[in-house]
Amino acid sequence: MKIQLALLLVVLFVSLPSVVFSQPPLGAVQSGETSQTAPTAEEDYAKALLDAKRDADFHISSGSWFAFGFFCGGIGFIAAAITSSNPDPARLIGKSQSYVTYYTTAYKSAARQRKLTSSAVGCVANSVINGLIWAAIAASEDL
Repeated sequence: MKIQLALLLVVLFVSLPSVVFSQPPLGAVQSGETSQTAPTAEEDYAKALLDAKRDADFHISSGSWFAFGFFCGGIGFIAAAITSSNPDPARLIGKSQSYVTYYTTAYKSAARQRKLTSSAVGCVANSVINGLIWAAIAASEDL
């Protein structure tokens, strides 16, 4: 238990700089352009989905969730499933209500999917490595 706690702290310590010092994606900077017509609901939906997926991929570190799943096993996967990631409120300033709703829903979904996938791959990788180690130990005892 102490080893898992120590590994969790190491993972958090390693992933913290990527969260604190991250830069927004190139397309995330809002331009000063204004449109003459209000976007339709379909345009809001399409743009919100694209923006949310791009931002979630940028902000959610798959490496840290992989490590969390690898070192903590099922606990890492459960943590990925129950934690919630909220989008940066600055990205929603000046957007329509429908865009904000679509973006928030899509961001949370994309972030959750990225966390679950990364932690599951880490958990499976740990299981495979442990299985190979145990198989090697069992094979050496049979000799």
